[in-house]
Amino acid sequence: MSFKAYAQNIEEKTGKNIKEYYMLAEQKGFIADGKIAATHAQMLKWLKNDMHLSHVYANFIITYFKLNTHDPKVTQKTKNWANETGYQEKSE
Repeated sequence: MSFKAYAQNIEEKTGKNIKEYYMLAEQKGFIADGKIAATHAQMLKWLKNDMHLSHVYANFIITYFKLNTHDPKVTQKTKNWANETGYQEKSE
């Protein structure tokens, strides 16, 4: 599935787009000063338990967070997939 399709499916199912989830993560303190400030497990638990997302969608959103914060843990393969299938960096 493409990056764009995942993003569209999440918005259709939840009413929130991935940029809104990014802002919520900032408010929660998971993203601070443009960097990831929480563990993957903490963000996954929040997205699944509080936001009621599936495991796959929660991991996708975390990938979006990591791409936007230029997290060094994102593999080149993931970056290529995202860029080739519809990823757009969050604009301020």
